Amino acid sequence: MNNYINPISLIKEEFSEATTISQKSLIIFIALWASVLSTAVVGGIATILYELITNPSTFDNATWGIFDTLG
Repeated sequence: MNNYINPISLIKEEFSEATTISQKSLIIFIALWASVLSTAVVGGIATILYELITNPSTFDNATWGIFDTLG
């Protein structure tokens, strides 16, 4: 048995059950927002991996935000 929940079918189901324009607009907004965030995460990780493979000297003086202030 497959316990995987398909997010696209879940969005379609929620959209078809929405009755007002505002409900449908909210579902579309949340779906687009999640898509943009997912794309940014995948693109950022891909960029880091690409730079790590092609130009590892880039990371010699890398700062990683809060982790730099702890030490």
